[in-house]
Amino acid sequence: MTGMPFRLNLVAVIALLGVSVPAIAQGKPVAWQPGYVGSCGGCNLAGRNMSGWTLSGASYPGANLEFAFMRGIQAASANFEGANASGVDLRTAVLTSARFSDAVLSNARLMGVQATGAEFRKTILRGANMQGALMVGANFSEADLGETQLDEADLSGANLTGVKFDKAVMKATILNGANMTGVMMTGADVAGASFRDVRFIAADLSGMTHHDLANFTGACSSIDTLMPPGLLLPLCGDVITAANVSAQ
Repeated sequence: MTGMPFRLNLVAVIALLGVSVPAIAQGKPVAWQPGYVGSCGGCNLAGRNMSGWTLSGASYPGANLEFAFMRGIQAASANFEGANASGVDLRTAVLTSARFSDAVLSNARLMGVQATGAEFRKTILRGANMQGALMVGANFSEADLGETQLDEADLSGANLTGVKFDKAVMKATILNGANMTGVMMTGADVAGASFRDVRFIAADLSGMTHHDLANFTGACSSIDTLMPPGLLLPLCGDVITAANVSAQ
């Protein structure tokens, strides 16, 4: 009987102090969604559970995000440049216009992310799973996408200049209108991929597989582009013009 008054008094004290207590109604915890939109450059958040957080506009340059759980985060226009995010879980995250330039996302889980217009310049994504990702117009210039899973991802209009796609699985990947100047496709499986209107300038396509099952309608190449057996693409018109001008 002595315990009951203590509990009542404790509740009264908490109420007077204005301290919030997590509400539990009939045994069901109340959902909450934390957020952080400030600056945390160089922070060590390795292994932290940040799933569902709102980080839009936040700045995490150079942060350690190794194996962090960031599934479903809202991080539009966030800055993750130079971050170490190997093994990070970003499934279904909203990364529209986010910046990951010079970051390391090797073996990251990026399935179903929305990263339209995002920056991945010189980013290491080797071994990452990007299945079903929406990355229209993203900038991957000089990034390493070797051994990635890109099944049914949409990279239409993306800047893929100098990207490494060695041993990437690109089944049904959409790359329509992308700039693939200088890409390296050794061992890439492109079965069902769509390369409509893609520019393959000075690219190495010689080692890619199942190209006979891909769509190259409107795609073009340059004289120094390396082709696999059985694939012949027309020269890009402006390249021909430039060559003619230099020869005169």
